[in-house]
Amino acid sequence: MFFWRHIPLLRFLIPFIGGIFCADLFLTSIFWVQIITALSLLLSIGIHFYLRKSIHKRLQLAGSFIILLLFFFLGILLTNARKDNTYTSHFSKISDVEYMVARVLEVPQEKEKSVSCLVEISWVNQATKNYKTQGKAQVYLSKDSASLSLHYGDYIIIKGQLNEIAASSNPFQFDFKRYYAATNIYHNGYFTSERWRATGGNKVNPIYALGYTWQRALQKIFNHYFTDESVRGVAEAIVFGYKDELNDDWLEAFSKTGTIHVLAVSGLHVGIIYTLLSYLLMLGSSKGRSRVIKSIVILLSLFLYCLVTGFSPSVSRAAIMFATVIVAKAFQRKTNLYNTLSFACFILLLLNPLNIYNVGFQFSFLAVIGIVLYTDYFKRIWRSSTKIGDKVMTLLCVSLAAQLTTFPLGLYYFHQFPNYFILSNLLVIPCISIVLYLGVFMVICTFIYQPVAQFLADLAEVYIRFIVQVASYIQELPYAFFENVHITFSQMLTVYVFLIALTVALVHKWWQGFGIALIAAMGFMAIDYNYQYSLHKNEFIAFDVKKEVLLGFRDNDRLTVIASKGAYTSDAVYDYTLKPYLINNRVSICVVIPMEMLKAKASYGNLHSLGNGFVWFDNKSYFLTDAYKGYLKKDIEVNNLVVGTHKSDAFLKFVKIHVLYDTAILMDKRNSERIEKQIDIKGNKTNSPN
Repeated sequence: MFFWRHIPLLRFLIPFIGGIFCADLFLTSIFWVQIITALSLLLSIGIHFYLRKSIHKRLQLAGSFIILLLFFFLGILLTNARKDNTYTSHFSKISDVEYMVARVLEVPQEKEKSVSCLVEISWVNQATKNYKTQGKAQVYLSKDSASLSLHYGDYIIIKGQLNEIAASSNPFQFDFKRYYAATNIYHNGYFTSERWRATGGNKVNPIYALGYTWQRALQKIFNHYFTDESVRGVAEAIVFGYKDELNDDWLEAFSKTGTIHVLAVSGLHVGIIYTLLSYLLMLGSSKGRSRVIKSIVILLSLFLYCLVTGFSPSVSRAAIMFATVIVAKAFQRKTNLYNTLSFACFILLLLNPLNIYNVGFQFSFLAVIGIVLYTDYFKRIWRSSTKIGDKVMTLLCVSLAAQLTTFPLGLYYFHQFPNYFILSNLLVIPCISIVLYLGVFMVICTFIYQPVAQFLADLAEVYIRFIVQVASYIQELPYAFFENVHITFSQMLTVYVFLIALTVALVHKWWQGFGIALIAAMGFMAIDYNYQYSLHKNEFIAFDVKKEVLLGFRDNDRLTVIASKGAYTSDAVYDYTLKPYLINNRVSICVVIPMEMLKAKASYGNLHSLGNGFVWFDNKSYFLTDAYKGYLKKDIEVNNLVVGTHKSDAFLKFVKIHVLYDTAILMDKRNSERIEKQIDIKGNKTNSPN
């Protein structure tokens, strides 16, 4: 009842978010959704005017339900309106495109072999016709002087068509199609220098252009004062959210110690900026018109900071929350933090409903909910009589509160948990505040007296190196983190039900909450048991790895992998292809067999190498063409033919003649058309081999 009475915005936010999640279910019937929404709006207005004249409890209840339903359908409509590919003017609706005119929407990012550009397709050319279109795409241009000289807002002409982003082809692999769809991007493409050129035209949003200009100016300042690239990368990430120069090893240390959030500009950084400005302007002691003017200055400063950091969801959320509190205090109005948080969430989702799928957005709001909900209760348990002790306990309580509401999400997405997060945050967060202050004053002193700016940069470097040393040391401690932990989506939900029920039971003395928490815990174990039971099976998996062979033969919790050299020597193949499968299937034993070892007879658990590329597993035979040495001179019969990536068409013709098989498995999906001309993928045992 507290939530329903004192957080009115939450009443509308919940059905609105429900509508966003259910939007895809109503794509084919969006017309009827529009009709129902219009009728609900008219009906709610009519009920409102009727209730102004007379009280009718049942009608009031019905009116409340209709309004909630209205917000549910509003979430559906806004989400559908935000998705560009639902419009007939989307560039993908036009086939046989020869040329496309695109505008660069962000600062191009230099990659190892290309330049990545987020573009908006403005025009497409089909034969002799031009069509004005809309829709975003991620394009990669071959790296040369032309692509490196592109800027935000530049127009380019692209020859050819874009490809629809494909879904992940391996089990449990990161789904780029889903990830990009959440950002309203559905197509990508790679273009060599012959297939694109700059037009010389440029069109920018002046506000975003100003933000990018300031970012470049800040990068030049940091390049001047920080000579060590690794240190500079951390300083840029902390002060204004630029992450392109972060050291990978340092980044891993921050991740495994639970301090990765300090490198992502978030509410912590906005709070530090707000505290600094409030102190400098003496906001606390101001009243009347003076307080209003100072509040406007702080609001403008927070907006400019958001602009420099690129309006990330976490920064925007924090800025909206602080802005609401600042305005309320300026006009002597009381604020409810939960209502303020709901308001910030509402604004961000109204601007872009797809934000709800952003992992950073989810972590940000859950962390703030935890801080607001639990910090005071923890401080009542762990009190300190000294001022320094109180500051330390506050920091510990905030860290614990944020971790309590985000750890289920972290386990679900990232499968790891930092065990020493309290220790690392206790040491790192105060230093982060100092680095941020030093960075801000360094930028100011650059225009006043550069030797002072250099001194501040050197001092910031000392703190940054201390932070990295702390993170690296904690990372190496025994049991520093749990990794490869897998929970299902349903289990994550039961954990949150458990936390909510237990919190309500303890805080509000609602004893039924203990029963709900117990049921949630039992549900977690039941889901885990059923999931674990479903994993007890034998399975063959052909992983899709470009130009390589990677085959998995699973016997319950043991996986035997046959891999070509390029696959088993690549860390990327393990991290992005094999590891997700191992974690989600809770495989405890993984044995990798180089494919060249199949020339000899050997046994690897339930997998048996019969020599020269022939394998026996789970009462089925497999013939790996890439592992076969010599010529086929006699007829062979197998259950599965695994066609690799390195055999010629002539060899495959011999295979078609001499090998009888039930099914052909193509490892080179990109050349499937060429291979299918030689091999019948549906098998040839029932057909004539010729």
